[in-house]
Amino acid sequence: MNDYFRYSTALFDPSKTNAKPEVLKGIRVLDFTHVIFGPTVTRILADYGGEVIKLEVPFYGDLWRPSTYWGRYWKHSNPTFHFITRNKYFVSVNLKRPESKELIYKMAASADIVTENFAPGTAEAWGVGYSQIGKINPKVIYLSCSTYGQYGPMRYFPGWDLLAQAASGVLSLNGHPGTEKFYKLPDYLGDFIPGNVGALAVLMALYHREKSGKGQYIDLSQTESLMRALPHFTYRQMTGESLERTGHNDPAMMAAAIFKTRDSRFLALACATHSHFAGLCRSMGRPELLTDQRFATCLAGLKKENAAALRDVVAQWVGATDSAAVLEAARREGFAAAEVVDDKMVCQDAWRRERGSVILFNDDMYGEFVLSGTSAMLSRTPGRTKWLARPLGYHNRLVLKKFLGLSEEEMAALEKKKVIGTFDDKPGLKPPVYYHLDNDPIYNFGRKGEP
Repeated sequence: MNDYFRYSTALFDPSKTNAKPEVLKGIRVLDFTHVIFGPTVTRILADYGGEVIKLEVPFYGDLWRPSTYWGRYWKHSNPTFHFITRNKYFVSVNLKRPESKELIYKMAASADIVTENFAPGTAEAWGVGYSQIGKINPKVIYLSCSTYGQYGPMRYFPGWDLLAQAASGVLSLNGHPGTEKFYKLPDYLGDFIPGNVGALAVLMALYHREKSGKGQYIDLSQTESLMRALPHFTYRQMTGESLERTGHNDPAMMAAAIFKTRDSRFLALACATHSHFAGLCRSMGRPELLTDQRFATCLAGLKKENAAALRDVVAQWVGATDSAAVLEAARREGFAAAEVVDDKMVCQDAWRRERGSVILFNDDMYGEFVLSGTSAMLSRTPGRTKWLARPLGYHNRLVLKKFLGLSEEEMAALEKKKVIGTFDDKPGLKPPVYYHLDNDPIYNFGRKGEP
């Protein structure tokens, strides 16, 4: 077994990531998405090497740039914007100007993927919908992200994370039974979960194109993506009963709940098998529970009244025991227990740093920044972080001159007509005050003296 762990440690060694190839290198993504849901799709693609060109409106940019928790900024930026838009190329083009269509169509002609999350029908009205882009590039994979989908009676309704959680049924299931208090899933899981589903859908479409040579259109509903993670409505239809809210208890495992320890820590604990339960009973010094008819079988132990009685017993033991002692008992006796960790503990956890699930990234513009690693660890083609978010329009010259071949005169004309642009003095759009863009070779790509 030790040989296996040495083997797996070497196979996934984070220090060797940058020496390995990127699985999506050469896949070009034209990204019209904004805020969190759509940008999460393209962030995942960018993490694994996709060439994601994020398109924004000059002088305004993505709505999420100036938005931030409680109005707090970090180096004139929204910290979560870095997480959502890392590894992307930032280009600002005014879609309302007719001259912008030529640029968009040129980029779309060589794109593998186009993504948008405008209100349904908006991209079509602006001339950049699937019916238009698909004619220019029949092999394109086009993803539309919306709260309720591209057709149906709810299609015109606006929606965000909270609305999707409500409409999917998530909110009715999250909270404690017998109360009228409902709890939103934290942060924006109503965006992040569907965003991961969107990346999966795009990769399936890429695989289909690899076999057939044909592109396709993907209609991704945020609400429906959340519903797909919930079996509750199927259970209700088949049994006539609702699963109901369960608070911090798991109704499918014995003694499964969150408990407070003597030293005021919180632990999640659960027994999935008889051996787990036996180990817990030994740890508590309560071997008689194994022959108690209320808990002798898993089926008996999961009855509501028996489950509540067992949780009371476990709560008394955990409440009289320090966290470290409970965790050591779990390790020794083989039942499952884990400390409820907070953000600070996650950031500073040596184990997560070692595995690369939390990384301290040193960015050329922003300096040190702690963020999560990529979604999954691949031994041959791992994902990576190459740069954080950049100011609005930061890659205008690089993309338009290098990728599209525009001349300096053409660039100047587009800037004069405000077809393309960069940022003003708004937080979230501009670089940190200490950073001098005049000395940045990427921002100044193609200017005299720059490569």
